[in-house]
Amino acid sequence: MKRIIMILTLGFAQLTTAQTIDYTAETLALFTAKDWTNLIELGEEAIQKKQSSYVIEYRLAVAYYNTNQYFDSAKHFENIQKTYAVNNDYILEYLYYSYLFTGRNQDALFISKSFPFHLKQKIGVKNFEFIDYISSEIGIKLSDRKNIGIENLSYFNIGLGQKLGYYINVNHAYTELTQNYLGFDYKQREYYVNAKAHVARGLTLIPAYHYIGIFENTASARRNNSPVNFMNTTRANDEAIYLLYFGLKKQWNRFSIVPNISYSNSTLTTDNSKETVDRIQYGLDMGYTVKGLNDKLWLGFDANILDANNKNDFIWGTKAYYQINPKAFFYVRYLNANTSNFSENNGEYYYNSVSILTDKIGITYNYHFTPKFSWFINYQYENAEDLENDILFSYNTLITGLKYDF
Repeated sequence: MKRIIMILTLGFAQLTTAQTIDYTAETLALFTAKDWTNLIELGEEAIQKKQSSYVIEYRLAVAYYNTNQYFDSAKHFENIQKTYAVNNDYILEYLYYSYLFTGRNQDALFISKSFPFHLKQKIGVKNFEFIDYISSEIGIKLSDRKNIGIENLSYFNIGLGQKLGYYINVNHAYTELTQNYLGFDYKQREYYVNAKAHVARGLTLIPAYHYIGIFENTASARRNNSPVNFMNTTRANDEAIYLLYFGLKKQWNRFSIVPNISYSNSTLTTDNSKETVDRIQYGLDMGYTVKGLNDKLWLGFDANILDANNKNDFIWGTKAYYQINPKAFFYVRYLNANTSNFSENNGEYYYNSVSILTDKIGITYNYHFTPKFSWFINYQYENAEDLENDILFSYNTLITGLKYDF
């Protein structure tokens, strides 16, 4: 009986040994054959069963890279650096491009600082560009209530970017808006600047400053013989708005979060008086790239609380980005506000109309003619309400622009 039990035990052990997978040899065969799909499956199995090693995870990271799954590729190359303390040229170069292809340009630049000279030369790393890019936009907001004096609004913007070393990028923008609103001629000039200071891998500080100057002039409180008597009076006003913004962006692979705060000071000067209002806005912006669609779809959500005159307004929005192909993408954005005097997109846009923005939806199509030269067109539908004059109206907006990266 003891002999039978021993034979069965030895047979089971031999069967188990025979079924053990040599992950090192198997992944090498798949790597040599460039069978990336099966290599990914086997490599992940090895990690799950704690049978992985440096060479297995390296082959897995390369397989993800060659199937355009750059988030997963970056994750495994990062783990190789952390777990195995290996930092050869191959790993550094693969990780650099994985960051670039996932939109983490500043992480790519950040790690390139420690590259050996020959690798910097090979990749063509540029850590200083006085002009990194230039852009220009024009647009028009088409009003559906021109018959009562809410005219179209015209828009012009020019932008410039700078790369100031391995850690800091600076973006500048100048904007002009003009509109006649219920007999008042508005001219608005804006200057915006922000800096993205990269302090660690996946961690960026984003301070920004936005100045808005509004020059308002009118000769009549009624326009186009409108039958409606509005509550406006003849006047010439100037208003200045100063906005300070600070955000902190943290990126964990496919997920990013940006808690932020902004402070604005607006001073309205009329012929007889000066009125100053301070506002604070607290915000949280989140985004996630969906793995199931080959990382082509990015989803975002943002929420803000605007504190002004002891009143809190809640502003929220959703957004989605879809990469159609390497040259083109769609971007869709919905915003629900029901207020005015709030900022968006790191303080770059500031809604300071006398009406309140109820909500708006926009879609952008962007196309790269070359890796450096791109064009976009944007459409927005916007609902607004003038509470003072009890008017509901909407805008159909078209904006188009060009950008050149040096």
